[in-house]
Amino acid sequence: MSNSARRPVCLVTGGARRIGRAILKELSTDFDLAIHANQSRDEADSLAHELSSAGARTGVFLADFSNPDSADEMVESVAAHFGRLDLVINSASTFEYDSPSEFSADTMQRILAVNLVAQMVVARAFGKVGTPDATLINILDNKVFAPNPDFFSYSLAKFAMKSAIDMLALHYRGKMRVCGIAPGVTLRSGDQTDENFEKSWQYSLTGTGSTPEQIARTARFIWETKAINADTIVLDGGQRLLSMERDVAFVVK
Repeated sequence: MSNSARRPVCLVTGGARRIGRAILKELSTDFDLAIHANQSRDEADSLAHELSSAGARTGVFLADFSNPDSADEMVESVAAHFGRLDLVINSASTFEYDSPSEFSADTMQRILAVNLVAQMVVARAFGKVGTPDATLINILDNKVFAPNPDFFSYSLAKFAMKSAIDMLALHYRGKMRVCGIAPGVTLRSGDQTDENFEKSWQYSLTGTGSTPEQIARTARFIWETKAINADTIVLDGGQRLLSMERDVAFVVK
């Protein structure tokens, strides 16, 4: 059997950009890689070429998570393409502002479809095709440990994703480990200015937030440390302890 045939396979949802991209690059030395994308096809193809040049088998798999059922077929396609699926990292996300007093049902449903329902469909499909060493990692947000009302629909999805970790771990006991990573401020979002991002990133006990590379290394650590299950690692420099009543981007204004 060739070395490539023995390599585990990792699927990263939302893998063409940002955190997902960093995770794929970190794992490329040891994994064959499935890159999920929707509107980022060109970036996904470019990344696949880069990672293939470094020795990984790669594939780009398209699915529009606003239609959550599309995630089911995508996971099946990944397993069929590579012949196995060992690690899935749910990193796909949509992020827009709303609040408990100002949200629309349509917006909330769209955000929940992408950030929660599709991710659960991915988990369900992975449970059917995963190898005996299967591991699922959900990328969360440190606000699930320090709630505030900003980005209300986005936050609801992340809170549900965190709660799902325990339920999924129990359901797939002996078959799949399920864990989470909850980053703090990592990358500039939306119309955030560079100045606001820098202040937000530094607003923690350590004076730093997280980086995509730190998140990627944590994903590797979870994969390699088989005793970790039904748990979430927080990467926020202790920011969650600062008792913020609003999102940090508004606190540091």
